[in-house]
Amino acid sequence: MANRKTIRKKSPPRPSSIRTHSLTAGDLKILHRVSQDASDRLGWTVSGSAVVRALLRYADLKGEDWTRKQLFPLLEQELVSGTMWGHRRVEKK
Repeated sequence: MANRKTIRKKSPPRPSSIRTHSLTAGDLKILHRVSQDASDRLGWTVSGSAVVRALLRYADLKGEDWTRKQLFPLLEQELVSGTMWGHRRVEKK
């Protein structure tokens, strides 16, 4: 009597949105390096999108206080570095 292979029901794919982000050549090198290092370590191909999603989830996991103290200064540094894609928000009085 042959063993029957159980067929797993595939879970539906998570909804996703396609986004385009502008990266400098240096930032792209960093993304490729992190992606390659992760792929080498994990034994799976790790895309740049997976790296970005993991970083976003990490920031969410760390909470608002960490985000304000650790991430916001880096964001401000990025904005004042001269690579400006958007506009500075004008605060209403």
